[in-house]
Amino acid sequence: MFSDQKTAASSSSGIFLCSRYAYPPNSLSLCGPLNKKKDMAYYSETAILDLGASEILGNFSTLYPYLCLIAYQNNFSDPFDPLVVEAYWLGNQLLEKVRIKSYADHLIDKMELKKKSPGELKRLVNFFPRSPKPHHSFHVLAVWRRTGHLNIPHTLETMDACLINWGKIIAFNEDGTIKVTTQKLEDVAGKLHLTKKITRNIKYQGKSDALKSDLVKGDYLSYHWGYFCQKLEVRQLINLKYYTNLSLQVINS
Repeated sequence: MFSDQKTAASSSSGIFLCSRYAYPPNSLSLCGPLNKKKDMAYYSETAILDLGASEILGNFSTLYPYLCLIAYQNNFSDPFDPLVVEAYWLGNQLLEKVRIKSYADHLIDKMELKKKSPGELKRLVNFFPRSPKPHHSFHVLAVWRRTGHLNIPHTLETMDACLINWGKIIAFNEDGTIKVTTQKLEDVAGKLHLTKKITRNIKYQGKSDALKSDLVKGDYLSYHWGYFCQKLEVRQLINLKYYTNLSLQVINS
């Protein structure tokens, strides 16, 4: 149930932006409290928040510990600070201050990867001399892929859908979707790469998407599981590309 005290969040609200990225997989029953889909849909579409928003996001068993790790390593008291949220989903300088040992301990203890088979755990630990960052892309490409941390088949298609991707708007379709030029994940001789440009149709987060009016042709946006998350500033686009490619380099080396 929603609290009686609701407030409209700005587009820079950490909790609102976090809900934008967290709702798509939650809507597909892939992560987060499965009995809170309607609440999550409401928050991510309307930007009208109450105390329930942070409580629900705090129950995402993978997301929230990552936010806490990044916040703690950067002396932020609020794991939903906009910069912390941005660091995990898009990437920024906060990731550079997270110690490698702290990240390794986080995965082994907080993510309970020590319960996995010794062989799978060893393969994951072997990535750490290459200095991976606690970015969503590394979790998708390495942790999720290598350890079976989610109970669905780890196909190239699911990893591609789960990555936070970026695209340039080329049209607004009559069916209410956004046509973008983007890229997809491919396996080339056993190595994962992002392809050259393709086109995709991206869905809004509801008919009354609070960020819908922000978009114009030529803008860059981020998307997750086929849903529009936010309009990207140049700095954010550069960071998302950088940290995604860094994760690819780590797992391919």
